[in-house]
Amino acid sequence: MLHSCGYANDIMDDIIDVMGYDGKHSFEDAILPVEESYDRWHKRIAILGGIDVNFIIQNSEGAIKTRCRAMLKRAESGGAYALGTGNSVPEYIPQDHFIALLKAALEY
Repeated sequence: MLHSCGYANDIMDDIIDVMGYDGKHSFEDAILPVEESYDRWHKRIAILGGIDVNFIIQNSEGAIKTRCRAMLKRAESGGAYALGTGNSVPEYIPQDHFIALLKAALEY
């Protein structure tokens, strides 16, 4: 698994085919939302996390649950996906917002 922040779209073929990674973590909405990353690469590499930290901080618990459920539904099409944050879980994320992500997974 590769954890890599920032823009990696132009080298994803090398990450998958040359370097041999089979999972990638760290996605940001401002670069390429996890939904689009999943659509592009889920048949070739596991998409891990991806619910943008900024999204989790700024949105309501309901919006977080809705997006998480939608991502899990999208992943039913096949390929590998694990729900989680787009990066780390810093202490400044409101606890209830992170719990909304966890509840979405448990309820799904």
